[in-house]
Amino acid sequence: KKLSCSAVLRLRTMASAVLKGGQPFKWAVISAGKMAADFTAAIRQLPGHEVVAISARSEQSAIDFAQKHAPDAKAYGGYSSLMADSSLNGADAIYVATQPDTHAELVHGFLEHSKDNLAVLCEKPLAPNVEQVEGIYQSARERNRLVVEGMWTRCFPATVKARELIAAGKIGDVVAVNGDFGYTIANGAPAAVRGDPATGGMTLDIGIYMIEKALLSYPVSDYSMTDCQATGVLGKEDGVDLSVSSSMTFVPNAEGSTAPSGVASLFWTGLCDTQEVATIMGTKGQIVFQRPAHTPTTLTLTSQVSRTETEHETFHFDLPEEDGSHEFFYPGSIALQYEAEAVRLAVLEGAEELPHWTHAESIACHRIMGQVRQQLGVAGTSP
Repeated sequence: KKLSCSAVLRLRTMASAVLKGGQPFKWAVISAGKMAADFTAAIRQLPGHEVVAISARSEQSAIDFAQKHAPDAKAYGGYSSLMADSSLNGADAIYVATQPDTHAELVHGFLEHSKDNLAVLCEKPLAPNVEQVEGIYQSARERNRLVVEGMWTRCFPATVKARELIAAGKIGDVVAVNGDFGYTIANGAPAAVRGDPATGGMTLDIGIYMIEKALLSYPVSDYSMTDCQATGVLGKEDGVDLSVSSSMTFVPNAEGSTAPSGVASLFWTGLCDTQEVATIMGTKGQIVFQRPAHTPTTLTLTSQVSRTETEHETFHFDLPEEDGSHEFFYPGSIALQYEAEAVRLAVLEGAEELPHWTHAESIACHRIMGQVRQQLGVAGTSP
């Protein structure tokens, strides 16, 4: 099956914008880096959305970024200058794309902002450890604010479809998940990957995507992770995790459940490029996220007819169309539109989390990452 979701996304966006009186959903972007550039370019090409503010560490950086990527946006020098603006130049939501070690402080800062119904979307990882993540969500609940960790993979139509297939029992009970994600950081990587083991390394950078696949397969509402074993390679000079192989066991939560326990075997690395395929295996079939699994466009569903006979069904979802005005730094970044639209809809509905990536899933993911990094002996980590 070939399903194009870009047209549907645009129609839904334009239709709901009309319901809001024709006013676009407005964003303030925090950072003048590559991720911020990709997000801003994706938003510029998404009907019903607009970037109205850019905040960077220096005023000149903000001005330069705005002139290049969002000419109509107001530039703010220093993050505190944007926080001090009571109107945020009309922004409905904040997008935080700064270095990971600044995420928690900035999110807390905007949670304290006086503007009503202000939403915060923060790039992953939301914080370097689960305690800080739990603190952010607790603060958001106390203020009735929407805070979203930027697990954009969950907003891709292919991921939404996979979740539907699993929930519908199309592959039976999940019993195993395996996947890999690796890219050669020597050829280019975010600066935060190296240097500080407490906030850097490949687990927080891309391992989070592999753990997301395990949690997609074993929902936190139904399963608990009871065992996690990890081995890996640390950087000789900085001690960050560079390659990790991890195995996990998930057990059904419900007492007396007839569903079997399951396992996950996951690998991530910054030392080589990998296939980046993820497979979810069940008692009646399997789902394969074809490459690249963290920005998925194609799923293959294999149904087991008999021991020797299978049926295959492929689902393909085109990425939103690009206008060619921006050369994206990260592959597939035009699809940040999916996440932005999900945030907009959540704001309109008065939600405090996205159903695509709930607070409980985010917390479970960070808890697992903490256990993995602690087992590897990464400095400054906690389970």
